[in-house]
Amino acid sequence: MEEVVETGISSVNQLGGLFVNGRPLPLDTRQQIVQLAISGMRPCDISRSLKVSNGCVSKILGRYYRTGVLEPKGIGGSKPRLATPPVVARIAQLKGECPALFAWEIQRQLCVEGLCTQDKTPSVSSINRVLRALQEDQRPPWIHLRLPAGLGPIPRTPHCDSEAPRGPHPGTGHRNRTIFSPGQAEALEKEFQRGQYPDSVARGKLAAATSLPEDTVRCSSFSWKI
Repeated sequence: MEEVVETGISSVNQLGGLFVNGRPLPLDTRQQIVQLAISGMRPCDISRSLKVSNGCVSKILGRYYRTGVLEPKGIGGSKPRLATPPVVARIAQLKGECPALFAWEIQRQLCVEGLCTQDKTPSVSSINRVLRALQEDQRPPWIHLRLPAGLGPIPRTPHCDSEAPRGPHPGTGHRNRTIFSPGQAEALEKEFQRGQYPDSVARGKLAAATSLPEDTVRCSSFSWKI
C-alpha cells in the first residue's frame, strides 16, 4: 500500500520523492528520465534512482517515443476557451436570424467575419452545445448577450429566407426547408462527413435515429453537397 505524507502543497511518494498533486513533473526531471533511458537504464531502475513512480516514468517515455515531445501537456484549465461571450452572442444571432443554419455553416461564418481564426474556432460539437444551451432558454437567445462591435445581421439569402411558413401553400410548387433540431443536425453532420451521399440502408438508419422521413434525409444529403 502506498503511503503518502502531506507536506504543504507537496506530497511524498512511496519511493521518497516529492511531487505536487495535479502538477506535471519539472522539465529537468523529465530530461533526466529520457537521458537515463537513452543510456540504457530500465524504467524500473530510473524510477528508483529518481524517486519517481514507475507509471509516471513509463508514461513520459511512451509519449516521448511516440511524439518526440518532452514538455508536459497543458495543465487543466490552461486551454483558452474558444466559445467566448462575443462568439456565443454571434452564434445565437446567426441561429436566430437563420434557424436552418447548420453548426458547420455557423463555424464557417465566424471565420469569414474574422471573429475567429482557422486554428481558434469552436468545433462543430462546441457550437451544437451552445445551441442546445440557448434552446433551453425561453427568451430569444440573443437578447441578453452583448454582440461584438461592428457585427450586424448576416446578408439575407434564399437559404435563410426559406423558413417554413405557418401553413401550407398548395399549388405554389415551393418546397419548404426543414428546420432541424440541434440533435438532428448533429446526427446529419456526422453521417454526411463520412459520406455526402449515404446509401438507402444508411438513410434508413439515419431516418430512424433522427425521427425524420427518409425523403427528408435524402434531400438533406443533396443540399449538403450544394
